[in-house]
Amino acid sequence: MVAGRLDWSVPTTHALGLVEGLIQRGHEVQMVCKGGVFLPRFRSMGIEVYQFPGSWLARRRMTTFLQSFAPEVIHAVGGLGSLRIATRLSRVLGSPMVHTVHSWLRAERSAWSTRSAAGIIVVNQDLRQHLVSEMKIEKDLIRVIPYGIDVLEADPLPWVPRKIPVIGTVGRLDKGRRLDDFLQAAGLLRQKLGDVIFTVLGEGPDEPRLRSVCKSMDLEGHLTFAAPPADVDAVYRAFDVLMLVSDWGGAGLHMLEGLARGIPTIATGGGEILSLLGEEGICTLVRPGDSEALAQAGARLLADPERARKQAKKGIEHVRSHYPMSAMLDLVEDMHDSLCHTTSA
Repeated sequence: MVAGRLDWSVPTTHALGLVEGLIQRGHEVQMVCKGGVFLPRFRSMGIEVYQFPGSWLARRRMTTFLQSFAPEVIHAVGGLGSLRIATRLSRVLGSPMVHTVHSWLRAERSAWSTRSAAGIIVVNQDLRQHLVSEMKIEKDLIRVIPYGIDVLEADPLPWVPRKIPVIGTVGRLDKGRRLDDFLQAAGLLRQKLGDVIFTVLGEGPDEPRLRSVCKSMDLEGHLTFAAPPADVDAVYRAFDVLMLVSDWGGAGLHMLEGLARGIPTIATGGGEILSLLGEEGICTLVRPGDSEALAQAGARLLADPERARKQAKKGIEHVRSHYPMSAMLDLVEDMHDSLCHTTSA
């Protein structure tokens, strides 16, 4: 398994479930990454995790260890950084490479590297169409394998907001995530409701600018930026309402995780989000770029606990029915097996 930085991002969260599930099914897994806060979490599973080194000599030593491990498949689970490492390891180790694509490829270099994979996984049909029509990737290389989410057998306790509610968002702090819309909505809700706490959980290059925007809006003391802990459940337990905003995908897995934990969720309605829902009443959808609509949706949920509880219950049922972890693992195993047999032949 090859990842980039193991920070709070969709690829990292996806990799956690995938690695844990494959280990439980008896597979041997090793990992190469670029470090990050989740690295100890992967090591706690009892697997070997290598931080991709900067020096040639250290990379050679790492490659020697991986040659002894003799992986049958190299699986890149992140963006361009992980794809570059996986491509190099696939060539050196002579193992087929799989690449999981989570969102639109925005550069030709990403498409070029993805085309070199023996197999490509996408998480929905819209993304498959994008790769085939716009990036000219052979459709026979691509398999649609939806996200898998672990859902507790017993439903969580009915939703009850805190006395001072917490509205949060999660994800990597990159431009294009429309996090300015979240900040604008926070300002509007602060004016309307008074005592509300807002939390941005994530890391990324856009954080300094977002902090500056927050300061200019006089939200300091009411909105916090925090690096999330390497504990998915702890993150969602901190929220009364989850609010996800994005221009170009990459928020869908976080939405499903929130729904699975019974958190009333608001999201900007784009192609990825719509493809994961399929019906109304599971998640409150608003138009992308409309911070006033985000604020209104948050105020409505907090003002109508019964409506929020019904939405939360429906969200749990939806994830349980349509995105079980076992189904995702079955399909990934099948793809890995088919590539191993093809290589052997």
